[in-house]
Formats: sequence, structure tokens, C-alpha cells
Amino acid sequence: MIKEIPLNEPHIYAFQISGKLVEEDYAVFRPKLDRILKKESPLSLLIKVEDFDGWSAKAAWEDLKIGMDHGEDFLRIAFVGESLWEKVMIELGSLFIQAEVHFFQDDSEAINWLKEVDNKAEENEYVGYRHILVATDFSKYADLALKKALELAKPFSAKVSLVHAAETLSAELYPSIGELAVPVLINNPEQEEKHLARIKKQLEEHIEKLGFSNENIDLHVLSGHRVDEIVEYASKNKVDLIVMGSHGRRGLARLVGSSTNGVIHHAPCDVLTVV
Repeated sequence: MIKEIPLNEPHIYAFQISGKLVEEDYAVFRPKLDRILKKESPLSLLIKVEDFDGWSAKAAWEDLKIGMDHGEDFLRIAFVGESLWEKVMIELGSLFIQAEVHFFQDDSEAINWLKEVDNKAEENEYVGYRHILVATDFSKYADLALKKALELAKPFSAKVSLVHAAETLSAELYPSIGELAVPVLINNPEQEEKHLARIKKQLEEHIEKLGFSNENIDLHVLSGHRVDEIVEYASKNKVDLIVMGSHGRRGLARLVGSSTNGVIHHAPCDVLTVV
């Protein structure tokens, strides 16, 4: 079982683990952890170990996935345990590989150690945005967003990534769409690769037409659900600002504009909409 422990300390969250952890425990724990990290990251953890009896195979896999997804989201992790602490250290040591991990017999000692490290947002002086993502659909709104992003990037020499997420549709599920929909990716790896290459070339030509070809812009074409791909790219590439165009509210523009709304609600960083 994994149970949250109320703890009135800034940037520190506490959990108790006991018994044998199974997949169902992580089905409850992981969404809670994701919500905490979306609100505040990086942070420190206090984990109390009582009568711990290890993991089931599926639970161990869930542990590994948390480590892969959130390896950089933790500053320090303090374990407070019993005679099993050595076993916990061995089995959990690789989970939060980039965090400092220490073991204690006393809660107060553990908390004092965790409090030595402040949240990075307070620890470091603000130096501006370092990696800006611009989501484009080749519209005039997206072009304005790119212009604004380049203006914001220049004073801090920030990296700018221009991303186009091509929605993936199946010709079998949408036979009436045919080749009229743009973009449409058929469920065929070879055709999908060619289609994405065409979009990449179109993106390069579009940047040149706008007069931004000499700017330091990384171009990326992704395939999948537009909102999911943008949010995932931002999470995996340490993006600290997403810039998107704000669209109209009628017809196709309303449909496309829903992507901006979706990113705003799920982004792991600041989002700027340009009108």
C-alpha cells in the first residue's frame, strides 16, 4: 500500500509504503504523483517504510516507469525505515537515479536533511526562458507566435523549437476523407514516413518564406494526437515556454483552436497565446 502522509513543509511530500506493493497500488499513486509534479517540480520526498514486503512483478515495472518518466523531478529522497532499509536501498536506488537518496531512523532528522535543499525556483536566480516551443499549423496565427517566440528568445539566447504535430487518421476508419484531409496519415509506415518528410520540407520552405531561415530554429514534425504530441515533446525536452497562436471561434478555426485550449490545460510549463 502507498499512502500519502500530510506534511506541512514547502516543497516536501511524504508517503508511507507497507506490505507488498502491487500494480493496483500504482494505479492510485501514479496519477496523484503526476498531479503533484505538474504543480511543483523539482521537489523532495519523505518515504516511510513499515512492514514492507517488496513488489509484485507488475508493480516493479510501474516503479521503473516512474523512474524513467520523472528521473529529474526530484531533488532529495529520504527513507525512514526499519531493518529492511538495506533491501529498499538496493531495489529503489536506481529508481530516482538523479536524486540524492539517504536513509534515516528518525523522521525529524530526515525532514531536516530534506529542508537543506530549496526548490530550484527559489534557489536559482531567474535567467529567462531557456527552451521555447512554437506549435505551428502553417496559419497566420502560428506565424505571429513564431515571431513573438524569437523576440522572447533573443535576449537570453534561448533555444527555439518549431513543432508541427500531424494528426494521425486511419483510411479504414475514415474512408470518405481520402486525400482531401490535410494532414492525413495512412496506417502504413512507408507512406507515413514519406508524408512526414513532405511536411518537414514544407516547414523549411515556410520558414524561408517568412524570412526566418537564418534564425536558430530547430524543426520537428511529429505524428499523433496534436495536443498529446506537443505536451509530450515539451515534457521530454525541458521546454519552459510554449507559444501558440490564438484562433477564431467559428468553423474549422474553432476546431484548430481547440488544440491551443488543450495544451493550456495539460502543458508542463508556461503557455503564451498570441492573437
